[in-house]
Amino acid sequence: MKMHKICPRCGSKNVDWIIPQNWSQCICRDCDYTGPIVEGNDEFAQEIHDVYVESLKDSEE
Repeated sequence: MKMHKICPRCGSKNVDWIIPQNWSQCICRDCDYTGPIVEGNDEFAQEIHDVYVESLKDSEE
């Protein structure tokens, strides 16, 4: 299984370092999360994404 750097909030792989010299600070281009990221496979990213989508639905109610 291939591992990716993923956003811990939304599960996106669209993450970049804010400052390359500070590898612990990243930004997610999809949800604007800023902070440390996690590493995981596609299945883990999908689980995070599913929880994120549910939390968005709950906050709209």
